[in-house]
Amino acid sequence: MSLIPIIGLAGILAWQSASASEVPAPQAQPVSLEQGRREHWTGIGRLTIGRGQCIASLIDSRTPGSASDGPAYVLTAGHCVDLRNGVISHDQPQTGQVTFNYFHDQHEQRVAVEVKRRIWSSMQGVDLALLELDTRLETLVALGIEPLRLAASPPSGSEVRYVGEPSVPDQGLRTAICRQLDASFAVEHPWVWRHVRSNDCPGVAAGASGSPVLDPRTNQLHAVMNSVSPASSMTRCTLNNPCEIRENQVVKTGAINYAIPVERLMGCFNDGKVELDKEDCHLLPGFQLQVQGPQPLLRKITSDADGKEQLPSWNLSFSLDKPRYRFKTTQDPLACENPVGYSGTILKDEQPLDVAIGPQPGWHFLCLLGVESADDGPSRGQMGNSLSLATRLFPAAPVQTPQLIVETQTNGDVKVTWPTLAPDQARMRVKRGPLSGTDCNDPKGFRLLRHHSFVFPAAKLPLRLCTYIEDIAGQRSAVSNSDLHAPDAP
Repeated sequence: MSLIPIIGLAGILAWQSASASEVPAPQAQPVSLEQGRREHWTGIGRLTIGRGQCIASLIDSRTPGSASDGPAYVLTAGHCVDLRNGVISHDQPQTGQVTFNYFHDQHEQRVAVEVKRRIWSSMQGVDLALLELDTRLETLVALGIEPLRLAASPPSGSEVRYVGEPSVPDQGLRTAICRQLDASFAVEHPWVWRHVRSNDCPGVAAGASGSPVLDPRTNQLHAVMNSVSPASSMTRCTLNNPCEIRENQVVKTGAINYAIPVERLMGCFNDGKVELDKEDCHLLPGFQLQVQGPQPLLRKITSDADGKEQLPSWNLSFSLDKPRYRFKTTQDPLACENPVGYSGTILKDEQPLDVAIGPQPGWHFLCLLGVESADDGPSRGQMGNSLSLATRLFPAAPVQTPQLIVETQTNGDVKVTWPTLAPDQARMRVKRGPLSGTDCNDPKGFRLLRHHSFVFPAAKLPLRLCTYIEDIAGQRSAVSNSDLHAPDAP
């Protein structure tokens, strides 16, 4: 066991935290243990792994009447320990440290415990990690560190409480009361989060991953903070810009947090100890499937010389720690957890997986399972561990010639503004030169456009601008030809 007291500066603020009956605060409020009487949050702490910071919660693994002499376990987000999509990891050594009693007015009373082992973690479908600490639960309980009991998620519209803290200011726990909202799944390429919960809790930012979402009445933990979609973000469904998709359309409703429910872990404890082989524990069997090379999120139907539409393919290559795999395609990633529609087993060396995407434009998902044998039948754990890969398919359409806006300034300079790229467009390329000798039809000399607008000094005019657009399928538009002249030029 490694139990380390943390000595630090005294807290500089002493705020009373909001209670469940109070009006929700516009910002998450710092939590004071002395004034707020929040002993039941002593088990929510700062998780440090390498340079990364998250939040982790000590969980109550005891059954009614059992002793507290079992190992101590904490729950956090899966990406806090392993970012690899397609990897179910269990029973692996894990280094790190969790600092409990993490209130801003308790610096001198904080207690840090070393992480010992990764019991289970996943980034495919869920974003959760269960870690074992290098101490016993009874030791922490004796020090006043209280564990949280797991519970099923409440219905949409319920009041929930967030307790955690981003990496800045990193002074101690903060809390806010907010609402749980409707959600089904979210895409944050390359990940697809299934059965997510969403909420409008304020104060969630980088470093708050893994923070518990609690029932304000019972203080039970029912979800773990996963990702944040900022109000200012675009609907790109990429890293730090997760998208919720409904009826095959991206939904953007302002700043939203996503959280992962914890029901899958609730049947995995017996008398204070983890038992992953319990009948009602659905975390295994897992597999490790590593996609080879980047998988584009956006794809487009093309047309051949005869006008016949050509569908893109998943064209997927991967490594796998199982001898065989199954797959299916769907427009609903929740169907990845339904055994109906999966292929027969395929030898893992039979790659790439060359399956067409479509034919309908919109969101499409590839479901993958690593299996041991041809008769490896489905189980709840296997289905829950299925890997979902996402792509958005655009209809066939020609690439439009870019239309530039040319404005002459009062001093004779000329400002050029290029159009904003559509979602199915990848880049614009430009070249410029003197009016004589610059051939826009010559493919040589084009460079990637790096400015949305640019002002050309009058002294540098006249000149010729050539611009074309390239879409995500590699198709090009016709080249626009813009001759720029100073105001007094003919």
